[in-house]
Amino acid sequence: MFTFAQRMCVFAAATVGLFAQSTPVAPAQETRTSGIIGITDGQIARLNALNVGVAASAVGVVCPAALNFWDGSGKLLKSLTVAVPAGKSMYLDLFGDADLALAVLDRREIRGTITIPPVPPPSTSAAATPCNLIGTLELIDASTSKTQVVIGVGHAVPGPAVTAATP
Repeated sequence: MFTFAQRMCVFAAATVGLFAQSTPVAPAQETRTSGIIGITDGQIARLNALNVGVAASAVGVVCPAALNFWDGSGKLLKSLTVAVPAGKSMYLDLFGDADLALAVLDRREIRGTITIPPVPPPSTSAAATPCNLIGTLELIDASTSKTQVVIGVGHAVPGPAVTAATP
C-alpha cells in the first residue's frame, strides 16, 4: 500500500509540473511602417510585401498580412489583406488621383504599414510558424510607370503586450 501511495504522489507531482509549465503563446501581431512620404496627382504609391521564405521553418509557408496606407493624421486610406506565398510578393496601390482625389499641385503625406498576422491570434493557441515579410514603399510616376523613390517598411510599431493566461 505504501508503494502505491508513493507512486501516486510521484504521478501527482509530475502532473502538476506539466501544468505549471508555460503554455506556448502565438506570436503577437507585428506591425512595421515606412516613414512619411508625399504623393501628388499623377503618382502611385505601391506598398510591397516580399515573403523570402529562406528559413528552413518558413520554406513553403504562406504569410497572411494586412497592407495599409495611412495619411499624416492617422486616417486609414486603403487596406488589403493578402496571403503571400514563399518566394513571392504582393502589393497594394494607392492612386493620387483616383483614390485620394488630388487635384493638380495638391499633395498628401502618407505612409504604409504591414501587419503580420492581419488579425491578432488568440492567446491560447499554439505558436504559429513565424513569417518574415520584407516591405518597401515605392512612389511611381503614373504616366511613365517609372519608380521615383523607394523607401523601406522596417520600423516596428509598438503594440499591446501579449501574455499567457495563468491556470
